[in-house]
Amino acid sequence: MFEQQSENLQLHVKQLASVAQQKSEPSAWFEVLYAKAQGDTAKIPWAKLAPHPYLQDWLANHQPFASQQKALVIGCGLGDDAEALAFSRI
Repeated sequence: MFEQQSENLQLHVKQLASVAQQKSEPSAWFEVLYAKAQGDTAKIPWAKLAPHPYLQDWLANHQPFASQQKALVIGCGLGDDAEALAFSRI
């Protein structure tokens, strides 16, 4: 996924991560990336603006919340997978 991004975006992300590492705040670069993107999803490497295809397939064949189950999307990025799960409850 990251390898498919433009070289400029890859370099930008690597620089942000490097600065965060130097400050001993290895995950701080995420907030900086989102702030600098100013809502432009083209500047967020993991922004696909759609749920992951595997999740879409799974949701099409299952009823995950039929028995009041809960789900957590780790590293939800812009929330596409979380949104798909939320709407599957309706």
